[in-house]
Amino acid sequence: MNNAVPVDSPPGRAPTASAPRIGTRSTPPAGTPRPEHFGGHPMVGTFFYDGKPVGGKSTYCTGSVVHTAAHDIVLTAGHCGRGLQRATHRIFVPQYRDGLSAANQPRGVFAVSQMYIDPRYAANTKKPTSDLDLAFAQVDPNSRGKVEDLTGALTFTPTTKYTHRVTVIGYPSSESVNSKHQAIRCPVTTSRLPGYRQMRMTCTGFYGGVSGGPWIEDYDRTTGTGKVVGNTGGYNGGGNDANDDWVTYAPIYGKDAKDLFNDAAAHRTVGARPPYQPSTDRPVLPGSAGTWQHAELLASGDFRHTGHSDMIAVWTDSEVTLYGDVGTKGLNWASGGGLPGPGVVRAGSLHEAVLQVGGEGRVDHPDGLKVPPPGAQSLEEP
Repeated sequence: MNNAVPVDSPPGRAPTASAPRIGTRSTPPAGTPRPEHFGGHPMVGTFFYDGKPVGGKSTYCTGSVVHTAAHDIVLTAGHCGRGLQRATHRIFVPQYRDGLSAANQPRGVFAVSQMYIDPRYAANTKKPTSDLDLAFAQVDPNSRGKVEDLTGALTFTPTTKYTHRVTVIGYPSSESVNSKHQAIRCPVTTSRLPGYRQMRMTCTGFYGGVSGGPWIEDYDRTTGTGKVVGNTGGYNGGGNDANDDWVTYAPIYGKDAKDLFNDAAAHRTVGARPPYQPSTDRPVLPGSAGTWQHAELLASGDFRHTGHSDMIAVWTDSEVTLYGDVGTKGLNWASGGGLPGPGVVRAGSLHEAVLQVGGEGRVDHPDGLKVPPPGAQSLEEP
């Protein structure tokens, strides 16, 4: 979600500097939260580097100071780190204030001296290694002292859970969507991005530049402190295939993230890693395997336009069941979702069923999914 830059110019979600991602690609569902612009916190800031001067028309990615014994480590996204890695001049500005010179920023600016990135990570992809989209910047002290001593810090917190109540903070880059270059924050409840070790949240206004921003649990609105359990990034650089500003992802911090954090905290060279082992989790079908022998087709998609994944099952008797919001609630409940009766319609084909539930043909897997054989309860793509 960073604005693409000359030193990196990654594909994917990142828009080009000459064409920032402005405006939604699709309409967010009713009730989608909106962020609040605010004055920011000392431990959260943004980056500048070659060609993006302090006080210019755009910022780069978002970063947050995390506690270490060295008091000099800033967390951001891996795809942001790739750009910073190649830059000649690069600085972190905590609690950035637009209109002030570098010398007059609240806590000054800090030169980035070293980047720590998992060598298996490739920027802005949809591959399993997008789970590794985090990086740490080591910054030099300025004339006032070390960064953590001046700003305080968040607590880097590994987790195995995907559901968290967090506040997500970021600095949208372009002045066309953030005229004063202020930080935004949005309190949300996360869910899992199926098939990845990543969280998902919905809140409008998360345009390019918010990448690397912290997802903070136990957040104190006054001090800004809390536990950082994720950072904006991951699949496609942190957003869905449509680059909607209201759908945002973050990797969760497992062993790989903890190992990288330990390297950064110790100022240790990041060594070779074994091949990445992606998530092998699959959605579990409710009921017995015998039930699913009567399913002719299964398909997933955002059929109700809620921003969440639904599933449709077409049965041998031509009835169709819509399982709503399976990405959040799992495949253990059936929702009417606008259907007559208990979530069932009569339809002669998958296409007809999709049209009846208002999906307008928006099917993630238009050829259906394999129906598991007797004894199996895993749902796998063909």
